Amino acid sequence: MTSAPGLEQRTATLRAQLAQRLAEAGELPDPAWRAAFERVPRHVFVPYFYAPGGDRIAHDVPEQREQWLAQVYDDKALVTHRTRGVATSSSSQPSLMASMLHALDVTDTTTMLEVGTGTGYNAALLAHRLGNDRVTTVDVLPELTEAASARLSTAGYRPRVVTGDGALGHPEGGPYDRIIATCRVGSVPSAWLEQLAGDGLLVAPVGTGLARVRKTGTGKAQGRFIGPAWFMPLRAGDGCGTPHGNLAALDDAEPRVGRLPASALADVRFRFLASLVEPGLTWQYPSTDARGVPTSARCWAADGSIAGIDEDGRVTQAGPRGLWTALEEAHDLYERAGAPEHDRYGLVLTPSEQRVWLDAPEGPSWPLPTG
Repeated sequence: MTSAPGLEQRTATLRAQLAQRLAEAGELPDPAWRAAFERVPRHVFVPYFYAPGGDRIAHDVPEQREQWLAQVYDDKALVTHRTRGVATSSSSQPSLMASMLHALDVTDTTTMLEVGTGTGYNAALLAHRLGNDRVTTVDVLPELTEAASARLSTAGYRPRVVTGDGALGHPEGGPYDRIIATCRVGSVPSAWLEQLAGDGLLVAPVGTGLARVRKTGTGKAQGRFIGPAWFMPLRAGDGCGTPHGNLAALDDAEPRVGRLPASALADVRFRFLASLVEPGLTWQYPSTDARGVPTSARCWAADGSIAGIDEDGRVTQAGPRGLWTALEEAHDLYERAGAPEHDRYGLVLTPSEQRVWLDAPEGPSWPLPTG
């Protein structure tokens, strides 16, 4: 880390300003979490990041130092790891992290498992609040856990850092009073529920929504969604197993006029429902307007289904299922329901099924993919 004169005092000021902004926005009602954001140095955990265009911005490049420091203490997510040109890890947006930490409802004696170590910054916040011996964090990539361990040590924190498959948790350290995931899942891994203690609490991104569920029995839990959440997926192996659709198949498909415009994908509430109806889709946006709203889109699923809509509103589909048709039907329901916010959705987890419902368990519902 750079030893520029006055860096320690300057970053202390930036931390205080960030914590103040989060508190004013209502994200840090607990003074203990505010103190953690004021004390934990995010710049230690993010010595570099990748700009949206892919350029690497680093503290050790003198002409980039001001840009690096300003963005590290801005309320934004920063891509910190890329594999074969694909973003595979990031430092999450501080306001979202604050919301998730508050939702955990911890006490001074809470034991915690974090799935998705990433840079180690969130683990440091947890360790500051709860103590090193009550925090375990796991990630699948050794280069991430090794770097995170070193940065945690530099910042004065020593939680248990484990290299392993996050979907399996870390049973040796359980049971845990709380589990937090900083990576997206399509459904809640059974191992997480097994490792939760008693009526333990889990906060995790499911699809593009943030779920808060409480354990109610062996393999059982229930809860609600508390807001939007955009995270990278839970990784296995090198994290680059994203399926790629055969885009050429769309060239032979018969086009039709679509009922769902590409611009609807900019609506985070609808995208949440779409992530439940068609989980795990990969998206491309060949064109956007001046505001960044998609004017054309393509998506594909692991089973080879693929769909696209062009700027003229013409839809093409190929593969075993009509993806765009399914999204149109979901949007019809979405409009009939009055464009529901995330907190109108709940979920029930059992050993045999996981299901998300709208408004009530007996209302419209969608099974989550398991197995």
